[in-house]
Order: sequence, then structure tokens, then C-alpha cells
Amino acid sequence: MKQSKLLVTVLLVLLIVGAGGGYYVHHTERQAAIAKKRQTDKALNQKAAQKNSQLSRKVNQTTFSNSKDTDEQVTKVLKLSHFVGSAMVVKDDHVIYNHAFGYANKAKHVRNQVNSKYQILSIQKSMTAVGIMQLVQAGKLKLTDPISKFYPNLKHGRQTTIRQMLDMTTGFRLNTGLKEFASEAKVIDYAKHNVYYYPEKNGTANYSSVNFLLLAGIIRQLTGQTYKHYFTTHFIDKLGLTESGFVIDGLGKDATTGYHSETSETTPGYEKTMPESKAQMANELGTGQVYMSNADLFKVESAILKGKLISKRNVAILHTRTATGEYGGGIYNLTNGVRSHGVGYGYESSIFLSPDGKTGVVLMSNYYRRSAGIQATANKIFTELMKGDIK
Repeated sequence: MKQSKLLVTVLLVLLIVGAGGGYYVHHTERQAAIAKKRQTDKALNQKAAQKNSQLSRKVNQTTFSNSKDTDEQVTKVLKLSHFVGSAMVVKDDHVIYNHAFGYANKAKHVRNQVNSKYQILSIQKSMTAVGIMQLVQAGKLKLTDPISKFYPNLKHGRQTTIRQMLDMTTGFRLNTGLKEFASEAKVIDYAKHNVYYYPEKNGTANYSSVNFLLLAGIIRQLTGQTYKHYFTTHFIDKLGLTESGFVIDGLGKDATTGYHSETSETTPGYEKTMPESKAQMANELGTGQVYMSNADLFKVESAILKGKLISKRNVAILHTRTATGEYGGGIYNLTNGVRSHGVGYGYESSIFLSPDGKTGVVLMSNYYRRSAGIQATANKIFTELMKGDIK
């Protein structure tokens, strides 16, 4: 009897050890697979960055002359960078270049048009910032107000001002959003309860979209309106934008499909689309949930600089460069104007404008490739435009 019990005990021990060994093997294999994927992703990113750098050098080496045809010169540099999307160049409020390249939807053989609609992504932050400044102008808040005035229970809210939120110099960061679609109120509530604070980042450049999500919440508090309603009335309706709206409602006529590449491809292959869930659309509150055409995007950014949405004095205050870099008031402030850029869900958008808002370049793409970004191309065209080499 004792021998039988001993045998049973030994068998149980062996079973437990075997199960533990199986778990160990499975866990080890899983960790190895994760490490291998990270290594592969790192290698791909490095290769893509190298290709993008090489392409940028070629773009920057392109020569322009005001004695040559504008269409020919701009088209040449766009084709050199394998651009997919719509491109518009404006000089002294006159459109001097307006062309489209590639497919809006390859499967349906629908090509991009000059009035195609694209997600503007983080460029929306420049408009959320203006919405805040409109409330400052109306005397409803101050840039020096602590964020705790609007979110009393937010940790470290007393050490953070509205100005810091606008300039991305806070210690706030939100690592994940809601997994299911939710209302604006629930998105804001989730953010304020799940935001992390890194004290070492306070006062330094720390790009984090949660700053503008919380600013959108302040617009809601002070106006009694949803952010979507406020944006629609104060930007879309006020400026008569007919090719703009919220992604959650669909892009409608002249819509585009977002494509992206997981490899280091430069030339477009249109192999992978990048769908966006309704939860993601909701989580982008105030930071990247709007679509526009090139013409509408230029119109709104130009109107801001011209003082049509807030006074020119307040534009200057809003667009003050911070001590930590170019970013200030939801936009990048350059020596010769402003620029804004957005990336996500297969889209990449870029806009450069002169200080008076009359001259600029808008490139919007529905095919994001890490090895063929549009920033260098947009900057090159804008630089030549401001130099007078594009007539």
C-alpha cells in the first residue's frame, strides 16, 4: 500500500514538473519570437529610414529656376519622390499648381483627383489650438490657467498650464485608448483617469496627443457644445469648407483609401490598406479625426494666419516658439512661416505657409511609406517658392 502511494506521488511530481517544463518551453519560445520580431522591425525601420534619407537628398539636390515652367518643375520633384496623392501650390493667393497622382482606390481603379479628400491627422491640432485661443480672446480662460481649473482631480494638474498643453511641454502621456467606440465625454473621462505623468518631462519637448484631447474637453466645458459641433460651426461653416468633415461620418464623394507599407518599399504597390476602427476615430478627439481636401486645408490655415478666426495679435501669441523648439500653439513655427504635419492610418499630410498666409504648399497622401515620406518634398517646393524660383 505504501509503495502504491509512493508511486502515485512520484507520478504526480513528474506530471507537475513536465507541465512546468512545457510552460517554460512555450514561454521561452514566445519570448524568442517577440525578440525576433522586434529585431526584424528594427532592421526594417533602419532600412526604410536610410532609403528615405537617400530620397530626401535627391529631392534637395533638384534645381529650380523661375525661367522654367512651374508645372514641369514641381511635377518632376513629386515623381522623383514617388508621391501618391494631391499637390497644390499657392502664390499670393493664386493657385499656380494643382495636380493629383496615383490611386484613391486601386482595387476599384479610382484615381486621386485635385479635390480628393484625405485625413489631415495631427494638423487638426493647429485648429484645436485656435479654438482654445478663441475662448482666450472671449475672456473665458487664460493661457496661464492651470489645467486643474478644468480637471480638478487630474494628478499634477496644478503644475501644468494651458500654454504648456498647447506647446507640448507637459509631462502627460496616454499609452492606450478605449477599445470600443465611445462618446466624446467617455473618451475624455477615460483620458483623465488613465493619463500618466512624467515629472522629468515637464517643461521639455514631449509630443503627446493627450494634451490636445484634454484641450478639446475644455472647449466642451466652456461652450456647452460637443467638440465636433464647435469645430463644425467655427471652422467648417464659418469658412464655407465644402470638402471637409469628420472621418466617423465617412469621407463621402471623392473619398480616398489609406494604404501603407510594412516594408521598405519606395515605389507604390498598393498591397496593404490600413483600416481604422470607430474606437480609434473616437480616441483621436481634437487631435486627428478630420478629413479635408487640399483647397479646404489651405483655406483654413491661411484664414488663421490672416486673422480671420482670431486676431493677428493672438495668432502671434499662439504661435510663439517655445524655448524647447519650433513647436508652439499646435504648429511648427519656422523663420519663414509655419508648417504642420500628420501621419496615420495610411495617410500623410503636410502644409507649409508664409507668415501672411498667402503663399504655401499642400501635399496630402493616402499612401504612407516610411521610405518615401512627403516632408522633404513639401519643404523643397516651399523653399523654392519662397526664394522666387517658382513663379
